[in-house]
Amino acid sequence: MRLSVICPTYNRAPFLLDCVTPLMDLPVGAVEVIVVDDCSSDNTREVCTQLERKYGTDRVRYYRLKKNEGAPVARNRGISEARGDCIMFLDSDDQPFPEGIAELLAVLQASPSLDFVYGSVIVTDDALVALPHCPPIGSPYVDTCAEIGGYHWHTMGAIYRRACIQRVGLWNSSLTGSQDWEYQARVKIAGAKGVFVDAIVGYWRQHEGARVGATAFRPDYVRSVMAACKSILTTASLARRRDSRLELRIAKRLFVHALEWGANGFDLERHACLIQAAGCFTTFSLYQLFLYIYALVPPLPDRSVRAFIVSLR
Repeated sequence: MRLSVICPTYNRAPFLLDCVTPLMDLPVGAVEVIVVDDCSSDNTREVCTQLERKYGTDRVRYYRLKKNEGAPVARNRGISEARGDCIMFLDSDDQPFPEGIAELLAVLQASPSLDFVYGSVIVTDDALVALPHCPPIGSPYVDTCAEIGGYHWHTMGAIYRRACIQRVGLWNSSLTGSQDWEYQARVKIAGAKGVFVDAIVGYWRQHEGARVGATAFRPDYVRSVMAACKSILTTASLARRRDSRLELRIAKRLFVHALEWGANGFDLERHACLIQAAGCFTTFSLYQLFLYIYALVPPLPDRSVRAFIVSLR
């Protein structure tokens, strides 16, 4: 069984060696790394050329997009170039753990009925020291409609069979935020059978560079989350996997982001987000009524309400 690791990158040359080199500890022929450069302006090409020369193009291959189009487009290009039996997605500023990946591959190879396997990802600082307040990302889940809206594995936490990727489809290229959450939801909606393996797959590096999902308010990110919510509900409806529990879960997420809009002075976007949240429900609910009423309230309490909700997590 050969693994294709797809690694989109953009101006992350200083991290590429830490990202790619550990994978070379896997047996020769067991892995290929496909680095897709999203039109970087740094020395990414030179670093990848060195990696190709050192390990050979059977193990490391470099592709460069003609223009900057975002990580989903880069991942989709990687899928088209992949030659392996299974696929893993790895961001270029993170570091994989080859022993954990080998454990996942062993489970997948021993269980032909599985479509994917996933493990734990450790959240670290820039020096790859685990952050004590951040639990590992990766946990078992029950295959219910409500859990479609959950987040049970990190982007690099899962290994998928090629047939599973073909069934789920490509990454949503219109999204700049919550791309992995939306893709994970579509994996679940497609009925893919997966299992959690208690193994560390890699380290998710938190650093000073700009990145999607940063804690600072990003209007483009929140707009993307709204689009992801719409995509998940639409896809779930088409697959007959939508119910009131999933609708409530998505509506609650939109409500939190509506508070974020309001707390940052985006009144029109706040209103649109609240109306989208209320529109999640196919049948009337009290929460839907609350959302419609709250949309009429000025955004003055939004910051306090959001702080209170965050404190409950």
